[in-house]
Amino acid sequence: MQKPLAHPFTITVVADKPLRRTYSWAVWQHGGMTRRQSLIAYTTFEEARLAGKAALDEMVAAWRREAVPVPAA
Repeated sequence: MQKPLAHPFTITVVADKPLRRTYSWAVWQHGGMTRRQSLIAYTTFEEARLAGKAALDEMVAAWRREAVPVPAA
């Protein structure tokens, strides 16, 4: 059984500085490069976390498709 590849992304969810009552997320690729970030502010940490997690899941799926070659049939 082969162990799945660890993806090179990190997600952060933070309170926005000017309006501490809103939250945003960003997904970083290892090496410090921002790959995606929220374009809107969320009213709760959980809303921001779930939106960021959905974006992260999409990015990981795309990364895995590129990183793992499909064997020829």
